[in-house]
Amino acid sequence: MINAITARLKNAARTDVIYLGILMSVFTLLAFFRLGNTYAPQSYYTTDAQNRDIVLDFGDYVDLSSFSVFLGNLNTRHFSLSAFNEVSGAWEIINGETVAESVFAWNQIDLNYRLRYLGIVVTDDESMINEIVIKQMDGSVILPVNSGDYPALFDEQELYPDVRTYMTGTMFDEVYHGRTAYEFLHGLPAYETTHPHLGKILISLGILVFGMTPFGWRFMTVIFGILIIPLMYFFAKKLFKEPFIAAATTALLVFDCMHYNLSRIATIDIFAAFFILMMYYYMFQYFQKDSAYRCGSLAANNITPVISSSPDKFPPPEVYTPLALSGISMAFAIATKWTGVYAGAGLALLFLWYTITHFPKKQTFRLFLFCCLFFIAVPLIIYTLCFIPVVGYTQYDNLIDKTIQGTLSMFDYHYNLEAEHYYSSPFYEWPVIWMPLLDANDAVSATKVSSVSCMGNPVIWWAGIPCVLYVFLCWIFKRDKKAGFLSIAYLAQYLPWMPIKRITFIYHYFPAILFVILMMGYAMRDIKNRFSWGKKAITIYLVTAVICFFLFFPVISGLPVSMEYGLRLRWLKDWILVL
Repeated sequence: MINAITARLKNAARTDVIYLGILMSVFTLLAFFRLGNTYAPQSYYTTDAQNRDIVLDFGDYVDLSSFSVFLGNLNTRHFSLSAFNEVSGAWEIINGETVAESVFAWNQIDLNYRLRYLGIVVTDDESMINEIVIKQMDGSVILPVNSGDYPALFDEQELYPDVRTYMTGTMFDEVYHGRTAYEFLHGLPAYETTHPHLGKILISLGILVFGMTPFGWRFMTVIFGILIIPLMYFFAKKLFKEPFIAAATTALLVFDCMHYNLSRIATIDIFAAFFILMMYYYMFQYFQKDSAYRCGSLAANNITPVISSSPDKFPPPEVYTPLALSGISMAFAIATKWTGVYAGAGLALLFLWYTITHFPKKQTFRLFLFCCLFFIAVPLIIYTLCFIPVVGYTQYDNLIDKTIQGTLSMFDYHYNLEAEHYYSSPFYEWPVIWMPLLDANDAVSATKVSSVSCMGNPVIWWAGIPCVLYVFLCWIFKRDKKAGFLSIAYLAQYLPWMPIKRITFIYHYFPAILFVILMMGYAMRDIKNRFSWGKKAITIYLVTAVICFFLFFPVISGLPVSMEYGLRLRWLKDWILVL
């Protein structure tokens, strides 16, 4: 009997390794494919109120079409451009108010002027310019004869790309989060102060290793996009007990377009989603291990039984360890993004629901005291510590005061935010993918564009809607506790957005989608177990989801694609996946 059980466990472990190995390998290859350049201008030239003039001499009169500026960490820099008239001996203004907006990206400024001397005056009090590249009318790059006077501006000319895309610079909110991660590393005043800072600290680790390059500032999001795959697999395995269903559920995550997108952009959402899924994973494990502890059996998750249920020895490590890990995961989620608080509310409801219905008052009181440590004290400590690298946030006396003032500033920002964005969408549009978000769109030729769209996989998201309803019904009418767990977890990520009036985007739905995918796993398990054709139908569905992912792959990955192809993917009228 023991040998048979051991062999079965080994076979199950081998199956898990095979499934996970394939899924993680595929996603890793896709995620690192054209992630971004491993190089970008690094040296920089600074200006201030006393040193703001740059005078370039080309040795003779030349016809210039444009110049491109790779900005450092200060965005929206203003320039006044002029040409020196050798006849009158005066400077003639070409453009008195031109702007370069994007940080750590190439900004092109048109000239279309014949001159010998070009005057560039930075009209801001300070600026950081990493490189300037000047082009002639025929598209060739020209170097000023006095470039030696400004070595930091002309020492990395070979890094100028033939085509500017997401591969060569920041896109969408990377101009906030990637920039602030850089500022953390260099002790500069932090620009992005509207979210807690753990996510930006994590982004900075990639920059620390690979430099301030597109690959560097996106590296850690890819790592967490990969790590969430085994987390999803083992969560599904605990819920459904079947390797095939766990693999099928995880495959839906691997081939979801939004998971792919958020794993390849230097924003904080993939970190928050990872920690939210982890906190629910450990809360569910707490339910399982407590059940095994009290029953003294191997029924739940093959753990060693603990026969004693003496209140004096409660709770045992088998019970409080996952509970503590759930609290620590929640702490990391909140220190990354305040959506962790929404998730924490659902977690508290699940904990109260289970604990009050399963324990006597004395044990319940002890558990509440234990949770005060890991669900209140530890999150407060970790949240406070994430403010350590912040410089110039606001006026403060110490770390605690910095945290309080910073938190008040965040709340004031989100509460009073009045903004509009073409790609914004309210909560009720998210499940049907009514309005994808265009992170980047750049022309690479007369007929091709590089587009990065943030959207869900339609085959997955649209099929997820009836699966959510099915799980809700199983909870309400069958009193199925797993269905109840998943329903509460999903609602905790979705309901809090409904009364919010500030501008919102489709990616705010991603933490909820993680639980939609688990609900789809729940439905797939029932289909497989109830119908002889169930496994075949699930396999066909998964293949369809994979085909859909690769159909949209060019417009979510930035792979150059024809405008015609992108327009054909406009399945709904508001989908703008290429421009």
